[in-house]
Amino acid sequence: LSKRCVSRSLPRQELENFKSYAGVRSIGPFHQCFSSVVGPNGSGKSNVTDAMLFVFGKRAKKLRLNRVSELIHKSDAVKDDPPSYARVSVFFQEIVDTSETEFEVVPGTEMVVSRVARTDNSSSYKLNGKTCQFKDVASYLSSKGIDLDNNRFLILQGEVEMISMMPPKGKNENDEGLLEYLEDIIGSNKFVE
Repeated sequence: LSKRCVSRSLPRQELENFKSYAGVRSIGPFHQCFSSVVGPNGSGKSNVTDAMLFVFGKRAKKLRLNRVSELIHKSDAVKDDPPSYARVSVFFQEIVDTSETEFEVVPGTEMVVSRVARTDNSSSYKLNGKTCQFKDVASYLSSKGIDLDNNRFLILQGEVEMISMMPPKGKNENDEGLLEYLEDIIGSNKFVE
């Protein structure tokens, strides 16, 4: 049986003047099921992850910054003509799983989510080239099975250890253990009551 689904990964990411990435840089394509960003210290791994967090609505403080304008690339290479913005675009596409490891891309289903940071500390979103609000991006991605509220599609450095150290179950209703974490991931937590 084949099933139609949105790719569970980011087929491609495009960064323009984002943090350590001067000009336009394309990263990917990523695997349809699981991708890992690895490399030596200082190679830009955290900036790739920060780009995903930025385009998916995280505030500057979550990216270890004070202002969104700090995302704009600054280096000696651009000091004479510094960029006035940074842009992150993530390209998704729907796929049909044909086996455990094989899939086919559904023609005409590519979608692009973009966010731009400007020197005046403002930012804006685009969905498939049209300016929109973050809630529109979140709603659209949610309809495709990508839950930005719980951010369980992106496991950050340190989270694997945190998950492995969780108690099996929370001690009270406000405490989170592994059971509550898993219920949150699969969505069954809304049926607990």
